[in-house]
Amino acid sequence: MHLKPVPKWLVILSLIMVTLSALVLASTSAAVQDDTDTKDKTEDLFSLLQESNATVVEIFRQLEADGKTVPQASLNEYNQALILAEESRSLLQAGSYSEADGKIVQALQKFKNALRIVYTTIPEQPTETETALERTVQLKSSINRYYEQLQRIENLTRFAAAVGYSTTALEAKIQTVKALLDRASSNIDQKRFEAASVNIADAKALIDSLVNALNNIAANLKIQRLQTYIAQTEVRIAAIKETAISLSNTASLVALNNAETSLDNAKEYLEKQQINETLSELANSRASEEEAVEYLKPAASSSNLTSSSRPNAVQVP
Repeated sequence: MHLKPVPKWLVILSLIMVTLSALVLASTSAAVQDDTDTKDKTEDLFSLLQESNATVVEIFRQLEADGKTVPQASLNEYNQALILAEESRSLLQAGSYSEADGKIVQALQKFKNALRIVYTTIPEQPTETETALERTVQLKSSINRYYEQLQRIENLTRFAAAVGYSTTALEAKIQTVKALLDRASSNIDQKRFEAASVNIADAKALIDSLVNALNNIAANLKIQRLQTYIAQTEVRIAAIKETAISLSNTASLVALNNAETSLDNAKEYLEKQQINETLSELANSRASEEEAVEYLKPAASSSNLTSSSRPNAVQVP
């Protein structure tokens, strides 16, 4: 037998407490006018107290049926509630209705405390659906994070190719990573979480190797070669910009402005000899430059674009 969600128990008891408090206030205000009516209301309160007691007993029984031990602190609160309940019974029988009401409310508070202790010390077991949802969210988050990292790696790989490095092996690894991440997504959709985890772990290992390879390329790049590349990029962007202005191509101009901003950032990083940051900004600049050329293709002839946008690769000495 499985427990009902604990928060619902607390909500039910809280509602009972509110109802009882309202009844207590109503009975207190009417006590002077009608003793018979006051007695009836107190008896109603006592009936609700008995129902609450039955609810707590059932919850304890379900806990024990599930092999769990009721916390001693919870039992202490429950036993105190029983004492208060017995006192309220005696006061009710003696006709002390107002005092009986107070004892009943105190007893209900003890019942509520008993369940709160159960809630905080024996967490509710998640359902199979909840567990599956949690795994899905975790794994999808990892996949998205690696796709973002892979995008930066692709930009850096294109830049490495532009400055003369052979990137064939890197590009092959990038495609393998994409295939692994796609396979992981498919496995998640089919609730094959272990298989998806293996796919993601394999993708991470390849990404780590790609990062190491690009770091080695960055270490081999000298500041002078980067300065040469930046100068060539400035000339290339100026030529593309001239074409974009002549065609009033706003989209291309926006992309070129982004390319120039990234290029300026790269210069600042290079002055501080922060090579990895320089390469990252140069990769961003290159991506924006290619975007600007794409916007121009429908409007300009392929020959004009070829002469203005084709990069001059900086060859590795």
